[in-house]
Amino acid sequence: MDETISLSACHVAEDRGIVRQSPRPENLRNAAYAAQFDWRTIFYDVYRSGPEVVLQGPPFLNFLPMLKAAEGLRSKFRPLWPKARLVDRSKGCEIRLRHDGDTLLLDGALGRFDITVQPDLSHLFAGRRVIHTLSRNNDIRWIKDWIAFYAAIHGADGVLLYDNGSTAYTLGELRAALEQAFPDMAVAVVDWPFIYGPQGGLAGAVDARETPWDSDYCQTGSLQHARFRFLRRARSVLNVDIDELVLSSRERSIFAETEASKAGFIKFGGAWISSANHRAATPEDCRHGDFLLRDREEQETCPPKWCIVPDARHDAKYTWSVHNVFGSPHNRTLSPEFAYRHMKGISNSWKYDRWERASPDPARFVEDPDLRAAFERSGLIVAEAAAR
Repeated sequence: MDETISLSACHVAEDRGIVRQSPRPENLRNAAYAAQFDWRTIFYDVYRSGPEVVLQGPPFLNFLPMLKAAEGLRSKFRPLWPKARLVDRSKGCEIRLRHDGDTLLLDGALGRFDITVQPDLSHLFAGRRVIHTLSRNNDIRWIKDWIAFYAAIHGADGVLLYDNGSTAYTLGELRAALEQAFPDMAVAVVDWPFIYGPQGGLAGAVDARETPWDSDYCQTGSLQHARFRFLRRARSVLNVDIDELVLSSRERSIFAETEASKAGFIKFGGAWISSANHRAATPEDCRHGDFLLRDREEQETCPPKWCIVPDARHDAKYTWSVHNVFGSPHNRTLSPEFAYRHMKGISNSWKYDRWERASPDPARFVEDPDLRAAFERSGLIVAEAAAR
């Protein structure tokens, strides 16, 4: 694609002495919390989405009164015949308004911002079956294998990748590699340089107490941005990470079945695939097709992912989140047919070391026949693994 993708992000300057209020009590913040929390982003982007202009950011919290009082928005929040409305989500906020101009001036306590209203880019993926992800420093060979799998097994013909500050390559290098490898697919790489946010659960634990997932705004923000700026007119959208491969027990397309479903939505669980492998592949040279083994000792299950048709069945108030579509009446139902394989070896171990260094003892590991079949159908099986 030759479209230039720009964001109109707005941040509070440090000299303003104003920061976002944290939703987490101080006694539940670990030592890393302050460095990982997004204190200053007001808007990720300001863009057109159909007839509206969307000012989208993390939860506004204490920023909201200052935004409503700012020149440029104050008159639009009048109680009679308002031109602006607030959409408040658990991990994000939007101001939606009617505005005909290509620029928008905001001036108030948070600062002065001369904002370029970015264009609606939903035409890029109109009618496409799109895989969407947020990625940081995933090896380009992994990304290409991931796309090739979904093109071959599920009929994907669009890729929307949000890059969260990769340092292993430039966005230009990544975009060029993908466009060269997949000339017939709609490919867009979006620079999404925002702070990911503190972890919850045991990863954010304080004195052995698990903490809530209340401050990780970035990934949910990318999903909402993708939904409203790029994917309103997509045929269907699959939300999965680079290390996640969806399989059907009946060898059917997740996109086709989602499109044919009454709900226009399929949610599915996942299971881990070990990094143990018969090729003696390493983190530096491994591919998806190296990994076929499930660990009999693995007890942890994987949280669900989903595929959706972004049409009128799904209210704009529903929130696309990493593992759920909050608000959807179908969000609690898991598909008996579809499930994903979570590849431990396809990782830079940014959260914890996922690499299995033991030899693949057959008493402990068992091959996943459905995964092997999918790799063989897609041409991604690694020769050394296939020859065993």
